[in-house]
Amino acid sequence: MMVVTDSRLAAVRYFYELKKYIANHHYDNMDVLVAFSGSVEDGDEEYTETGLNVRRDGSHISESQTKTEFHDNFNILVVAEKYQTGFDEPLLHTMIVDKKLKKVKAVQTLSRLNRTCPGKVDTFILDFANTKEEILDAFRPFYQETSLEQEVNVDLMYQTQRELRDYAIYNDNDIIGFIEVWNRPGAQKKNSMGQMTSVLKPVADRYNLKNPEERYLFRRQARSLVKWYSYISQVVRIFDREMHHEYLFLRYLIDIIPAEKEEDVDLDGKLELEYYKIKKTFEGVIQLENMDGQYETVTDKGKQGLKKKSTLDEILEKVNEKFKGDFTDADRVMLGALHDKLAKDEKLANSARTTDPLIFMQTIFPNAFGTVAMDSYMESQESYQSLFEDKAKYDAIMNALAGVIYREMREPVKK
Repeated sequence: MMVVTDSRLAAVRYFYELKKYIANHHYDNMDVLVAFSGSVEDGDEEYTETGLNVRRDGSHISESQTKTEFHDNFNILVVAEKYQTGFDEPLLHTMIVDKKLKKVKAVQTLSRLNRTCPGKVDTFILDFANTKEEILDAFRPFYQETSLEQEVNVDLMYQTQRELRDYAIYNDNDIIGFIEVWNRPGAQKKNSMGQMTSVLKPVADRYNLKNPEERYLFRRQARSLVKWYSYISQVVRIFDREMHHEYLFLRYLIDIIPAEKEEDVDLDGKLELEYYKIKKTFEGVIQLENMDGQYETVTDKGKQGLKKKSTLDEILEKVNEKFKGDFTDADRVMLGALHDKLAKDEKLANSARTTDPLIFMQTIFPNAFGTVAMDSYMESQESYQSLFEDKAKYDAIMNALAGVIYREMREPVKK
């Protein structure tokens, strides 16, 4: 959790209040850090970040170690200006805001929660200082449209629920059995996670009995319901406990059901790639990306448009090997745009030419990809939102692009 304060003095006072609250309630698994520049006086006392931040063994934490310590050993970070921009902590889930935020500062601060990590399916912001309208006005210039301005159609969620039940893959008893495990004390521990998976095993078996098209449609609609509920429950009150239980059930189910049974894939992905085949209408959109030569690969055809398709097809194939979920035309556009932006990165190109592939793809490229993906998300939330909602999709696209970008940067296009 991050607590955003309006001054260094406020940060110090929040720090001590949180420490007192944690001690009074005997929360042994919680601890707090503070981050601010310079020193601040409160009465006769003078405080610094290093002086306040102490490990359990009594040693002080330097300013350069605050980020790492927060990631590894602490739960709460109180900040005054510091870490409101450029702070990359995927585990950050909750933000308490007690400071007026305006324009780009609001976007930068709240976007600290946007990083993804396994198990992180939502975020939470408690804002004491800003109204919904003020935050909306701050975000509006950065996006083509804002979903908060649109009418919420709850009926679509229930329609999707009915369609899912028609597959007869799960029923009320399956959900009840899962929720009984979910509600047990310590349900998030590893042994309970295994029990929840065991409860879902018969459902996964029934899913595997369906034909490939039914499995694909079921998986797609299950993801849609999870996304619908996650969104709608944040903007309107839903007094439907059964729907909440079904949401929890499906959220875990889609993580364990296979996208496709291994024995069904007998043509080296050709059948799946045929399903993901690029249409001519999309080729035209990609060609508008003004990136002459970036898609050129070994091909029997001489036209540049076909060469672009060849590279994109290669990336799609690599993505399909890892990610066998929904992949729409919009996702293809996103994939091409990410490729174009990364291909322009001269610093990344220099690293590719001087680094072996393993180091490049496991350490250097993920950082570059994360930066480009987040910048793109800031430019158009709607276009890139799915990338940050699905960790499997994010990893599959990143890994596929890593190999292609590395090869292209090591072997420049022939003139």
